[in-house]
Amino acid sequence: MRIIKILFLLFSVVGMAQQRQIPVSATSNFRSTIENRADDIKTMSGDFVQVKYIQMMQAEAVSAGKLYFKSPEILKWEYYKPYNYQMLFKDGQLYVDDEGDKTVTNLKSNKLFEKLVSLISGSVNGKLLADTENFDITYVRINADRMVVLVPRDAMLRQMFAQIILRFNRQNLVDTVKLVEDSGDFTEIHFKNITINKQIDPKVFKE
Repeated sequence: MRIIKILFLLFSVVGMAQQRQIPVSATSNFRSTIENRADDIKTMSGDFVQVKYIQMMQAEAVSAGKLYFKSPEILKWEYYKPYNYQMLFKDGQLYVDDEGDKTVTNLKSNKLFEKLVSLISGSVNGKLLADTENFDITYVRINADRMVVLVPRDAMLRQMFAQIILRFNRQNLVDTVKLVEDSGDFTEIHFKNITINKQIDPKVFKE
């Protein structure tokens, strides 16, 4: 099912070479800063480049698109490369437009999709750091980068994602989301041209 494949491609992770854990004394301040920043985000928009790495094939697939977010959980992913594909998470529904072929899924009736939406939204705005019920969370540095490593506790998510890493920029915004699968395959999504709390045309979120 194509929508499952697309959702799998939304996140990923790379090896943790040269990493060191952030001291406990600094963790609390870092978490508070990120959570406060997340609370301030009412809208977010920007571009992304997504790269899927497949080890068995020694190949990668690159796609690109635009991201739109409106608090609390309205999220749109719009792919324009290599094909046109849109996903809109809104009011408990998932609206998909696959090059004109439109479908609607009730997220409340599909627990997996519901968990994925929370994962995606929380990764984008940084609020996933507060979800200690569903994730074991570690704060680390790799060189100058500040990262948060999340290991799913939830059985359904753990079957798909072994680890999630959020990398934060100097503005305390997520600029890269990564996730590794048990197979070793992984995807990286790099955000750029991100704007915060600027008005987004309501037509963007029209189903």
